Amino acid sequence: MSKELRNLILIFVAVLIAGFLFYKFALSDKVAETTQKQNTPAMTAPMIGNLAASHSYSVGPIDAKVTVVEFFDPECESCAAVAPYIKNEMKYYEGKVRWVFRYMPYHHNSKTAIRVLEAARKQNQFLETMTLLFEQQKQWGERKESTEKEILQVISANKSLDLKQLQIDMKNPAIDEIITKDETEGTAGGVEGTPTFFINGVRLEKLDLDLMIKRINEILQ
Repeated sequence: MSKELRNLILIFVAVLIAGFLFYKFALSDKVAETTQKQNTPAMTAPMIGNLAASHSYSVGPIDAKVTVVEFFDPECESCAAVAPYIKNEMKYYEGKVRWVFRYMPYHHNSKTAIRVLEAARKQNQFLETMTLLFEQQKQWGERKESTEKEILQVISANKSLDLKQLQIDMKNPAIDEIITKDETEGTAGGVEGTPTFFINGVRLEKLDLDLMIKRINEILQ
């Protein structure tokens, strides 16, 4: 074999190796990039808006610097457990923070309780009714059969409620629309359980009330 031919073969082999190595590294970078995108959490950036729906019950200034949205289930034990804490914080941050309550029903009697809450809201008794439902949750929750009778009995302790009118208002089909919208938007926002909190549209990644206060204070500074 001539020296010139041997050199041409060596050059050809070198080009093949270089091409193979380039393709291999390029492919590895592409796979790494794809994997990174797949592993990136969906909620790393603030959502558009703050999830404070106009149809939801809220307390505090609409133009508050901080808006806290809670997706809750009136039959949820964890929601009942944190309710007194949230009530205290609502008082502490009065005039500075807007608190918005939205629904995410997971239990058998959740929607009945929500209808009661919305009907009580028409009588300006939303928070009072929610407090009673949470405090007496064991009397009406955790059951597979309908407990509307038990729920009405629990809230009858609030003498400011007109129970006859409330039962009429519970049948308003607009309440079902509210529930559906909350479920849809909550699921889209990443709600997978209750209670789930959003602070200015950003989901609190875990149920840590101290972390919530820290985030609120950081924004208010």
